[in-house]
Amino acid sequence: MISRQSSLAIADAYTQRFTHKSSARHGGFIEKVHSHEIYDFLYENEYEAWFCNLARAPNYIRTFKDFWLRIHTGESLAAATKDWTWQQRQKLGQRLLNDLSRDYLRWYEIVKNDPFYGKHYQPSAEKLLRRLELDGYLYRDGELMQQQSDVLNVEEETGVLNSLFSRAGLARAADAFEFLRLGEEHFVAGRWSDCISNVRKFFELTLQEGARSLGAKRGESLNEASLSRPMDVRQYLERQGLFERKERESIDKLYGLLSETGAHPYMAESDQARLLRQLSLTLSQFVLLRLEAALKQRTPESAA
Repeated sequence: MISRQSSLAIADAYTQRFTHKSSARHGGFIEKVHSHEIYDFLYENEYEAWFCNLARAPNYIRTFKDFWLRIHTGESLAAATKDWTWQQRQKLGQRLLNDLSRDYLRWYEIVKNDPFYGKHYQPSAEKLLRRLELDGYLYRDGELMQQQSDVLNVEEETGVLNSLFSRAGLARAADAFEFLRLGEEHFVAGRWSDCISNVRKFFELTLQEGARSLGAKRGESLNEASLSRPMDVRQYLERQGLFERKERESIDKLYGLLSETGAHPYMAESDQARLLRQLSLTLSQFVLLRLEAALKQRTPESAA
């Protein structure tokens, strides 16, 4: 599923290409929406007539951008789908967003070697590519393909983890999700090592605060020095029964990858960062679900 963040990147890309703002002679700005150009672009790429006409209708830059943003929610399609449900409109919106992403990236491939257009549109194109990769899409040879149909999109992923953090009552949630936000930000910016580092910090803090919370529940807390050592934390969680030995060893290996991985000659750095991010967030969910169940168990003292 194409996320709202990717939809925003699509809207920014189309707004940059098909609008213009210039200074007026007596102050202020003059806005121009290139309605004929957007119609021609969509027509040439075989979009249906109703969609071509909807896209050319806005007269102001903000309403033009809103049109692209509201494809995700289905709002921009409502006038042409009066008897449809919102779910049907959103499904159509996903197909359109997929096609719009592909066609913009195809166009950028044509102009990217131009000394002016390539440089001017490079930031928007690269941002769109990175956002789509976070959603599990891959652009190759002029086609946009979904690599993992079962990967949570960015909003769902963060929402699930937020909910689990909250239900487990873990402290330092703000710090943890700042690391997660920075990891996403660095991925979009192409700073792969920084992305992996911040995801590792999120994973590390999840384990640390989980150990702190479980220790407080059971009256067997780790001291602060041990809590600051990731290996001590993982071994403590194994002793407390949250992990089996093989599970703890698997987490040790992932942590080692997150800590030591550099560029690899047989894998693109973007793919490496994306996959390590997915692995660490999936294991974070695993840990948090186990922790939630463990915290619900009654202690011998409370049973008495």
